[in-house]
Amino acid sequence: MDIKELVEKSKNKDKEAFSELFDFYYDKIFNYSFRRTLNIDYAKDITSNTFLRVLKNLSNFRWKNGENSFNAWIYKIAANEINQYFRKQNKYRLSIDDSSFEIGDLGESVREIENRLENNGCLLILSRGMKQLKPIYQSILHLKYFEELSYAEISKILNKNENTIRVYSKRAIDELKVILEKDAIFENL
Repeated sequence: MDIKELVEKSKNKDKEAFSELFDFYYDKIFNYSFRRTLNIDYAKDITSNTFLRVLKNLSNFRWKNGENSFNAWIYKIAANEINQYFRKQNKYRLSIDDSSFEIGDLGESVREIENRLENNGCLLILSRGMKQLKPIYQSILHLKYFEELSYAEISKILNKNENTIRVYSKRAIDELKVILEKDAIFENL
């Protein structure tokens, strides 16, 4: 089934269709949440809250501009949950806690992320640099380069004009370059 069909069946209380929708988006939303928070427990909570909000509000969802509108809608919910997490923290910070990297019974995608974090300090350096950016710039860069969403999708998620997103993206990259060039650890790579 395609996404549109799954969404429509889920709106009609089809549990199997919602389960398939959940399975299709779970890793995407979890990975997005994890890359923004760098904490497995927070990413799990954010992902759970995202799907609870999707389930609660699915009957209100309306298609706009084709099938990608659901993709933008679910990422918008996840972005709002992430922003709420940061507001609760009362500051924008990325923290890595050793306890967040216990493997246990976690999915393969989490293991892959952990391996990349352990094997490649570049992601940590990049995350440290990105946390110095404005929150809107952080969101745009994560959605564009980690989630590989189009500018049109990002504009829907963040409720901004597509041209504004393009300008902000360019500014964010320029600011991030300056930040990373000043980072002594980055120079040693």
